[in-house]
Amino acid sequence: MATVVDLIFLGTGNSGCIPNVCCLTNPKANCTVCLSSMTNEGRKNKRRNVSVAIRFRKHADPPGSRLRTILIDCGKTFYEGSIDLFPKYGIRELDGIVLTHPHADAIFGLDDARMLTLGSAVQDKVDIYLTDETMDTVTTTFPYLVSANLATGGGDVATFKYHIFDPTKTLSIHGLDFTPLPVHHGIYFTTRQPYVCHGFQFGDITYISDTNYIPPETMQTIKTKPSRVLVLDCLRVGSSHASHFGTEDALDATREINAFKTYYVGFGHAMDHYDTESSLKLLESTDGLRVAPAFDGLCLHLETKDRIVESSPFTDSVTIH
Repeated sequence: MATVVDLIFLGTGNSGCIPNVCCLTNPKANCTVCLSSMTNEGRKNKRRNVSVAIRFRKHADPPGSRLRTILIDCGKTFYEGSIDLFPKYGIRELDGIVLTHPHADAIFGLDDARMLTLGSAVQDKVDIYLTDETMDTVTTTFPYLVSANLATGGGDVATFKYHIFDPTKTLSIHGLDFTPLPVHHGIYFTTRQPYVCHGFQFGDITYISDTNYIPPETMQTIKTKPSRVLVLDCLRVGSSHASHFGTEDALDATREINAFKTYYVGFGHAMDHYDTESSLKLLESTDGLRVAPAFDGLCLHLETKDRIVESSPFTDSVTIH
């Protein structure tokens, strides 16, 4: 058994991240979101690949033990996110990395995570939890992260231990249970069949970072127990993208799941954090929905069961729900 203490957003942007270099170099300078992300006033618009750190207390750990940390996804911007936020939150050791799917924005940071094990600098190994399909992609993309025999050059390779999980069963990592939530994330272009990504339920948190459709059977699984926190994909205003929710479908799912509070992630550069925050805040007075855009560095303190405490290393303000 385990208790989730904090949920820390390491990244909240889409695969391309914000800012987009094309916008920064455009002589017309007409992308206000990308331009503002480079300023202190607009820093919440600066977004890395979606990823969260779960900090939790395993009940069997001795009193005074460090909080354990599990990462969900380790994408292209893991290096930037880790040097920015790990020191601020006192994160040093990873007790596991759970991968939702094998796209670049979910797995390409594995090469940077190897630094934790080189010479046992921090730990002897990192446990990686993934499906068979994701394992196939990791093996093809990073063969030296799977077998040291395939390394070249100096041969400094990671010590990763891979755990293939069955997406139909709950997996337990150091006492924290993860229930896989299969959702659609676009299609295979060859077969036109749905491409499946996995969200997860852990504690009273429902986490779905990449989806354009939640199947009814998955929605039923989600609704079997109340969610205090829902983290949900939302790429853009309006209708859904081919592989991501837009606000219309995200709000429909938000209403159906009916979490105590919902946080949207996965924004493209057409979504301004501050405008989105203002428009979503109106829903609390009209629909009773507590929903907001997450941002890189946001921490949800969840140890007290009847409230959510929001904080960030970039501000002195604390919000309690």
